[in-house]
Amino acid sequence: MLPFDDREYRAMEERAPARARDLRAGMNHLRAGAAPEERTVRDLARITAPALVLHGAEDPTYPLPHAEAIPGARLVVIEGLGHALPAALDSRLAGEILRHTATD
Repeated sequence: MLPFDDREYRAMEERAPARARDLRAGMNHLRAGAAPEERTVRDLARITAPALVLHGAEDPTYPLPHAEAIPGARLVVIEGLGHALPAALDSRLAGEILRHTATD
């Protein structure tokens, strides 16, 4: 399991309202989590854009079937990661995103 930094997570949560353009939009995350899993996976299966899915192996909020639902997506499962993205992963995530968006 990746180390969990209480202070880092608390600071991230405290910054979120200040960065939000529309606080109601934050409810979309909650609504997605409240949807029946079969509907969520079905909706994800409709995505046709090239996708990179970065998913925590220990994510208690969205289990791995959500990550595997987008056809043709490149899935990167990060061992030890839960639902929050710690700063310790910044360079790894940036590398995966750059690799995904690079043109040949």
